Amino acid sequence: MSNYTPPPVKPAPFRYTDNSPRNLPDLNNDEFESLTAVLKALARGGYPRLDAVPLALNAFNCNKRTDGTEDLEPWAHFHPVTIITPENARRREHQELELDVEILEDLTKPWRSIRDTHIRRGGAWVMQLGRDWTPQEHLARYRFICFIHKHRIDRRPSSQKGVHTISIWDREWDELTWHDTYHVDREVRRREIKQFWQEVSVPGIVVGAHREDFMSRIRYRTVYHICERIEDTIRATVPPRNTLWAVIGAALFHMNNVRDSQVSIVPDRLELFGAYGRGLIPSFFAHLLCLCLDARPAWNRRQQEAFVKQLRILDRLPWMRLYTRKHLELRDMDDGNGGGAGQGQSRDWVYGILKI
Repeated sequence: MSNYTPPPVKPAPFRYTDNSPRNLPDLNNDEFESLTAVLKALARGGYPRLDAVPLALNAFNCNKRTDGTEDLEPWAHFHPVTIITPENARRREHQELELDVEILEDLTKPWRSIRDTHIRRGGAWVMQLGRDWTPQEHLARYRFICFIHKHRIDRRPSSQKGVHTISIWDREWDELTWHDTYHVDREVRRREIKQFWQEVSVPGIVVGAHREDFMSRIRYRTVYHICERIEDTIRATVPPRNTLWAVIGAALFHMNNVRDSQVSIVPDRLELFGAYGRGLIPSFFAHLLCLCLDARPAWNRRQQEAFVKQLRILDRLPWMRLYTRKHLELRDMDDGNGGGAGQGQSRDWVYGILKI
């Protein structure tokens, strides 16, 4: 009998140099540059580079525990952004979305419910408590498989042409929920996304033989009115590209509430549409900042300070400055506890560099 023990599952799509439960990735230069680009945009209140957003959201699964203990939460995976073909444009006959090998393997494993359920064990029915959910080798780790979409829109008051929506496959219910937070041309986008899922194949989620069943499991969530109310208030047009913040907000909301069985009901609130709530962009920024510093343990203090200096948060983002500091404090910036880049030295110098 073989004594081989498979390596623990690590958050995709990154690579790792050890089996530490901390899940600190070995970021290559391209990955590090992409995460840095997202951090710079967040610090300045600008739009993050679209192709870097899924990678940064995937990094939210990494390095969550810096005290050496294991992260016991289900994960979410984000596929690269898909460009949705306009309703009247010529379409490709067939499109297949490729998933990372780690995600494909996870999709072959059974999902254990986070709800209290009755299961049959030893000839009898017993209660399996959802709160007892923990990662297990033979069970799936990813609850959500997420797809960010970019649609084209022509709205005269704005020169921007992109609206962003998100589809989230939830293994708890075996359903896909599509979220569209922009009120203009919403019915057009709904038809476009329905056509997209009617034609695309995603191994492990939707294939031709089960197409009809899959289509019946799509939920179109469009009961978002906050954007329209903002326009009524400011008497001006909300740029379509602002929906990128809403998509990030919905993504982080799902990850922050991953054990909530009804998390797909994203509240129609301003702080989620702008992703500026305390547990959203500020938490995201703090997490990525710590991850980048920890991923470069060979840096000296001068290199660390030079990196952080380019991420100063603008004065016009007081909510970002306030909540980011709180999250950095909560994450315990003392490297001695986390074994991070400072090799036991405190990182309270970060606050001064960021001017928070």
